[in-house]
Amino acid sequence: MKLVVLGANGRTGRLVLQAALARGMAVTAVVRSEDRAPDLQDARLTLAVGDPCDPAFLASVFSGQDAVISTLGGRWPTKTATSVYFRSAEAVVHAASATGLKRVLVTSTTLLFPGQALLGTVLRVVVPNVVHSAVRMEDTLKLSGLDWTSARVGFLNDDAVSEYRAKRNALLKGGTAVPRSALAHSLIDALDDPQTIGAAYSVAQTNT
Repeated sequence: MKLVVLGANGRTGRLVLQAALARGMAVTAVVRSEDRAPDLQDARLTLAVGDPCDPAFLASVFSGQDAVISTLGGRWPTKTATSVYFRSAEAVVHAASATGLKRVLVTSTTLLFPGQALLGTVLRVVVPNVVHSAVRMEDTLKLSGLDWTSARVGFLNDDAVSEYRAKRNALLKGGTAVPRSALAHSLIDALDDPQTIGAAYSVAQTNT
């Protein structure tokens, strides 16, 4: 499989690269500048430098590729920072339509699920920009005709754990946190799983 990873320089993106390469995939890592390139050396890894919200740039990257995973997200819960969710999704849809790429996976937030506990209810009020931008991103994918999957997660941590729990279109009980490594493996696992197409998954750690 030929895979494109958006947000490849981030902590989750780097782990997605590692997991994909470990499974023998040819991977194109998209970063905004060369000085932010992931520190990985592999003959199957290609670097593409450009704006992941630019459909023309993405079309040049998507040509001949099988799938794209986006780990993009706002570093801060501001309107501008979180807009990367839907701006990148809009660019991905345009580029995928132009090149014939069909498989798209994104990371999103568990705050989109109904039935939130008290913490989730409070967070929906505290970080409305995250919720609104993630909703817009997922709505863009739902209307695209692409084979999309959304991995909705809560708090991310750096525990060196690859195991995870996942539930289709519903919030996992106790699913407030997940290791980035586990999230990365869940995204790679979902690539070839037809059951994940057209669905949002709650992804969480296993020890809760």
